[in-house]
Amino acid sequence: MSTTKQRAGIFAVLGAALCFGTTGTTQQLGVPDISPVAVASARLICGSLFLFFFGYFQRHSRGQVRMPARDLIICGVGIGMYQLTFFSAVHSTGIAIATVTALGAAPTLSAIVAYLLMGEKPQKNWYLGTSITILGIVLVGTTNGVASFNGKGVALAVLAGFGFAVFNVVCRRSLARGAQDMWLTATTFGVAALVSSPFLFTQNPEWILTSKGFLTVLWLGLITTSIGYVLFMYGLKRIESSLAATVVLAEPATATILAAVVIGEKLTLQSYLGIAIVASGILYLSRKSSN
Repeated sequence: MSTTKQRAGIFAVLGAALCFGTTGTTQQLGVPDISPVAVASARLICGSLFLFFFGYFQRHSRGQVRMPARDLIICGVGIGMYQLTFFSAVHSTGIAIATVTALGAAPTLSAIVAYLLMGEKPQKNWYLGTSITILGIVLVGTTNGVASFNGKGVALAVLAGFGFAVFNVVCRRSLARGAQDMWLTATTFGVAALVSSPFLFTQNPEWILTSKGFLTVLWLGLITTSIGYVLFMYGLKRIESSLAATVVLAEPATATILAAVVIGEKLTLQSYLGIAIVASGILYLSRKSSN
C-alpha cells in the first residue's frame, strides 16, 4: 500500500472521528430541551437522505450483491437503536460518559453478536481486553463518586453500543460478500429512519422549523452522519482496521474536550484516567483481532 494512499485513509478516518465527536455537543448546545429520541429520529431522516444522495453517485458500482432483506431490517433496527439510546444517554448522563461508554462497549458487544449470529468464538485475548474496557467505563461513570453513578444513563449508552455492534457485524457480513459499502450504508440508515420515525412525534416537530432546530438537525444529519460515514468508509478501504480503530479514538477525545469547553461538563483526573483505560482496551481488542 502506498504511503500517499495510507495517509489519505488516516486523514479520512480522523475527519470522520472529528465529525462523530461533535454529536453530543450539538444536541446539548442546539436543542437541549427537545426530546432526545425526537432529535435522534430527525437526525436519521436527514442523514439517510444525504446518504442516498451520496450513494446515488456510486449506483453503477453496486453490482448484483445485495444485503438480504432480513439482514437489512436487522441492521436498520440496530442503527436505529443506537441513535435513539445514544441521544437519550447523553441527555441522562452527559456527553463524556455516554460517548466513552457506547464506544467502549461496542467492540465487546460486537464479539458477542458475532458469536450468536455467526458462530465466531472470541479469542482468549478478548476477555482481557473486555475487562480493561469495563474497568475504564466504571471509572468514567463514577468520576464524581459511586453515589453519582447514573445507572440509567450508562445502561442506555451500553444499549447504544449494542445497537452499533449489531449494525457492524451484520453489515460486515454483507460487505464480505461484495455489497457496495456506500449504498449498503444508505439503505440501512433508510430503514433506521423509517423504524425511528414515530419517535419524531414524541414532541411537536415544529421545533425543527426554528433556526436552532433546523441548524442542529442539518449538522447532525449532514456532518455527523453523512459526511462522517462517507469519510469513514473511504478510510477503511485504504488502511487496516486496526489502524482505523486507533485513529477513530479521536472521537471520544473530541467529545470530551467539547463537553468540557463548550458545555461546561466537569471532568476530573479519574475521568481522563478512565478514558485512557477504555482507549487502551479498544486498542488491545482491535490489534489482537487483526492478527
